[in-house]
Amino acid sequence: MGVWFKILRGVFRLQRAFFACQKLVISLTALLIVVVGYGLLSIKTSNDPFLLFGPGNTYRQKLERQNEAFGETNQTLMLLAVKSREDRPLLLKAERALFYILDNADSEFAITDMTSFTSVSSLLPAMGYPIEMTPLTDVEILLDERAALGDVFFNDAHTATIISIKLDVSDQSDSGLQQAYGDQKALADHMRAEFPEVDVAFTGSVSMGEALRDGLTFDRKYLFPMTLVVNFIMLLIAFRNLRITITALGIGLSSVVLTTGLAGWSGHVFATAAVSSFSIIMTLTVASLIHIIHSIGQRQRTLRFQKRDALIQASFRKLAIPVILAHATTAVGFLSLNWADAPAFQAMGNLVAIGLVFSLILVLFVAPVVLSFGCGDMQVRDEKMRNLSRVFTKAWAKGPIMWGVIVGLASMVAVVGLVRTTFDDQFIRFFPAEHPLRQNIQTIADNMGWSQTVDLVLRYDEGMLLSPEGFQQLEDLTNQILALPQVVDIRGPLPIVQNCLDHRSPPYTGTLADVPEKMLNFCVRSNFYVTEDFGNATFAADFRELRMSLLVKRQSSAHVRELAETVEAIAAEAGFTGDRSAVSGVNVMSSYLSMVNTKSMLVGTGFAMIVVSILIGIFLRSLPLALLSIFPNFMPAMASLGLWVWINGEVGMAASIISALTFGIVVDDTIHILYALNRGRRKQTNRGVQRVLQNVFPGVLTTTATLGFGFALLMFSGFAVNQQLGFLTAATIFIAFLFDLFVLPGLYIIFIGRNRKH
Repeated sequence: MGVWFKILRGVFRLQRAFFACQKLVISLTALLIVVVGYGLLSIKTSNDPFLLFGPGNTYRQKLERQNEAFGETNQTLMLLAVKSREDRPLLLKAERALFYILDNADSEFAITDMTSFTSVSSLLPAMGYPIEMTPLTDVEILLDERAALGDVFFNDAHTATIISIKLDVSDQSDSGLQQAYGDQKALADHMRAEFPEVDVAFTGSVSMGEALRDGLTFDRKYLFPMTLVVNFIMLLIAFRNLRITITALGIGLSSVVLTTGLAGWSGHVFATAAVSSFSIIMTLTVASLIHIIHSIGQRQRTLRFQKRDALIQASFRKLAIPVILAHATTAVGFLSLNWADAPAFQAMGNLVAIGLVFSLILVLFVAPVVLSFGCGDMQVRDEKMRNLSRVFTKAWAKGPIMWGVIVGLASMVAVVGLVRTTFDDQFIRFFPAEHPLRQNIQTIADNMGWSQTVDLVLRYDEGMLLSPEGFQQLEDLTNQILALPQVVDIRGPLPIVQNCLDHRSPPYTGTLADVPEKMLNFCVRSNFYVTEDFGNATFAADFRELRMSLLVKRQSSAHVRELAETVEAIAAEAGFTGDRSAVSGVNVMSSYLSMVNTKSMLVGTGFAMIVVSILIGIFLRSLPLALLSIFPNFMPAMASLGLWVWINGEVGMAASIISALTFGIVVDDTIHILYALNRGRRKQTNRGVQRVLQNVFPGVLTTTATLGFGFALLMFSGFAVNQQLGFLTAATIFIAFLFDLFVLPGLYIIFIGRNRKH
């Protein structure tokens, strides 16, 4: 342990050196915050869904391979609908007007990122009906005569039509997403103004990304500042000293500014949803300062003769070990995110771990200087928190084993709920029912009977796709998939090809298996424009891959996963084995988000558990304490997650990272309690442990109230992921408090305290 003591001695010397140059330290710290924090203005964020899936992820690879063959499959679906079939002429007029806008790149309402679009008007020229020579009355006749044309673009009642707009949104930043969404919204608003009797709705990857960005922006603007207000109020109540409260929050905010600034200077692209998690650094910084400030208050009462600066330096030296240990263990928790499948989580974990270095430096070396320089006589008036602490510790002392058993059993009951876990990342449920995204999707579902698409890609040997046998096999497979209850319809080449065969002179009346190959090739190539270099949304350029869209009702992620596996199994039975068939698409990939990351994080959590226990054993020089820390450190997060499952039944993206996000808060209080118990080596009786708890528990109480109620505000978010994150984090903090009060001391007495001599 000689090396460890040398490190501590070096830390104490640096603290004294910093304390001796207060003005210089404050000036250099302010300069560092300005220089590093300037990078905050250039932090790069992206709403690219691929950031949530690693390069080796099976579902990402399926979608990337699909994009290589058919181009980017991002699309926007725009619905036009009227009240009755008698209004179909108006519907066709609106569709024709929309066609002219989309077909004209110089139009005021053109969509910048559009690569192609498909509608009934866009298909007419391929069928031999030029737009300029085909009035809407003729289109009505065609719709009545050619059922396939109506099946592809209209609902059964012919009161609604879908226009599919294919996009290549290269700029996935917030500004790029706003621009792309703005183009689509302007077009929809224009159509509503021109055709007030026609319902217009649109949805797609851009709409969903913009809804996510907007929800997170709202929380950053309003809820996170409200969290600071709650923290301010709780700290002011705890310390009853405005200067100390402002100083603690200021140092916490400085750690966030430095970390976020470092993110900006790094040039790394972070997922928009992950950036707000950097604020977890503030929670640990403030939590460490809370314990130190309460320690200063205790010394003020017991050592009244000691001067202010001596009190400050002594308190920081006393708690240097638990502060360093808490930062180290929290860094381990965030580094465990490298086991997550999502690159966004990995980048967030690594940066926060680096940011904890800023936090540790600020707490150990800058905070003492700022408290001395800017807090006057430094009076900590925490009597109310200490009185409340005595109430809790007296309650524990009346039945230490009984309380431990009750809390432990209750937590086990909560954890049992995890066996009922269902992972659901159904995107639209992230938003309230009145959100425009959900309203648009519901409008499409009401009119078309479906609101979600799943892609099926089939791969053929050379020459097999455009053969009678290939199309007969495709027809048989399509009929099998259509028989599934989840599938409303399938958008593929069969209806259009069959329509072509039906309207030849003379019409072809045989089966697809017997159709002449030249006739089949003509019907495919005349209706689906393909060159040697470029394919389209249905056929790859070499005609060795085919893409169909399964139109399904809105359903949970679990049902999407089940559907994907069922369709691939049906395709395998039809002869498309291995990678010759793949169900893919953003909807499919997203449905596996939480499940894949949660499973991969099990290894990371196990690694963190082992490393943290080793660190606690080394820092506190006690193997029993290292083993003792495992249960109260990891049980609260599992119990809160189980409680959520009992209440809600389903978990989403927040569940996969909750252990890492809450790890620092839970470990921080546990470490301070174990450190205090370990210092009082002869305090092995119930009464002795109670006295130790009374000294350390004001900090635990303040930390729990400040951070617990602060995170609970997220439950008022309009974004379901943050609601879930707020509940899980707040519940974890409050359950950890119960463990620290009622379980940890009892375990200490049973396994460690009574083995020591008086």
